[in-house]
Amino acid sequence: MSQRTPAIRVTDLHEVFKIYDEVPPGIKERLTSFRRSSFREFHALNGVTLDIMPGERVGLIGHNGSGKSTLLKCMAGILPADQGSVETNGRVATLLELGAGFSPELTGRENMFLNGSILGLSRAEVEASFDDIVDFAGIRDFIDNPVKNYSSGMYVRLGFAIAVHVDPDILLVDEVLAVGDQTFQERSLARMTAFAEAGKTVVLVSHDLESINNLCDRGILLESGRVVFDGPVSQALEEYQRRLASGHGAEMRLPELSAHESVEEDEDTVTGAVTITDVGVTFPDLPASETPSGPSEAVDTGTAARLTVTAQPTRQLIGDGGLYVRIVLRRPDLAMPLYDSRTSYRVQYVAPPPPDTPFTTTVDLRLNVLSGTYLVDVEIGNAETDEVHDQALEAARVVVRGEPWDVGVVPVEATFTVDNPAGVWPPESEPPAPEDGGPAAHPDPLWPRGAEPPTATR
Repeated sequence: MSQRTPAIRVTDLHEVFKIYDEVPPGIKERLTSFRRSSFREFHALNGVTLDIMPGERVGLIGHNGSGKSTLLKCMAGILPADQGSVETNGRVATLLELGAGFSPELTGRENMFLNGSILGLSRAEVEASFDDIVDFAGIRDFIDNPVKNYSSGMYVRLGFAIAVHVDPDILLVDEVLAVGDQTFQERSLARMTAFAEAGKTVVLVSHDLESINNLCDRGILLESGRVVFDGPVSQALEEYQRRLASGHGAEMRLPELSAHESVEEDEDTVTGAVTITDVGVTFPDLPASETPSGPSEAVDTGTAARLTVTAQPTRQLIGDGGLYVRIVLRRPDLAMPLYDSRTSYRVQYVAPPPPDTPFTTTVDLRLNVLSGTYLVDVEIGNAETDEVHDQALEAARVVVRGEPWDVGVVPVEATFTVDNPAGVWPPESEPPAPEDGGPAAHPDPLWPRGAEPPTATR
């Protein structure tokens, strides 16, 4: 493929879905009553035009309903264009939905050959990659079991392993990788990076902004089916977070920083009587070797953090009442804040110093949250009148790394206890202990199925 020929070319792409107000009438009802179904049109994609070149690692970002997955399905040829066109140059491998392309009654081995043939590979080519695929997926003990008995993680591992071992020119991956454990995600991201370095094209849809930032070099931000930003991934993520903070494109606006002010700074309501000059975050309990050195490095769940806010009045405020300092902890992919408090709520008041004299407020908190990127907004105002003097949006950013098997916001320390005495495990594999979901008795792999083994073998 020529480097000047786009791997993917999307031209004026429109994708329109019908949203019915009621259950559509059947054929009989249409013929007898002539009733037509009532619906409205939803424009999932509205005139998208872009070129993706070979070797680019592109992240599609945006809130739910912005058109990311629809665009990826159009690139994969799963959805036909209602208007416009999508052209791809080279073999395309996709991983869009859990179990997509798998026949549940077939075994993992049979599905492997089926998927390979769909992608244009011969049986000999699939056989040549068989061991690499099975080892990457980590399901050798279950490869001859029907995939309907696979867990969601096994589904994803097998599907991704097939997709990356068929030597595609273009790899399209949707949010489905979030189902895998942390080790699998790291291996998958490393494989996609190697793909791009080999001149292959990778397009990734994810709400995991850290993964997008680590893997991709280009970010495309979608909003209401349109491209609103296309450029370096760091700038795309900044624009996405800015729009989330201001409520653009989201179904629900982010909470307001005060009872009567918008998150977005407004010259008519922010007095400017105080200026926030610096906001810093440190981790007092971490040794220097474990302290993040960059904004994308993560700290573990439960880490103690210290937020230091420095500000100074710009005019005389002595005699006008005490000041308050407020912090809001939020995550850019969620609509509601995770934490919101201010000094006056705790009956703590800040005496205003003279103009141009700095004062410092320190907030100690513990990051009892799960994996994600967390932002801190800071506000300073009059504690008696609630006037807002200054706001610092996204003043601090912290990336938290929780347990890989927990998804959400709060670590509730759930414990699973399994009582499964009638469970049956494949005889050719080593089962887990009964308390981990294994059977109370395990068939002897050396004895023919259906035959009762001699007592001496037990």
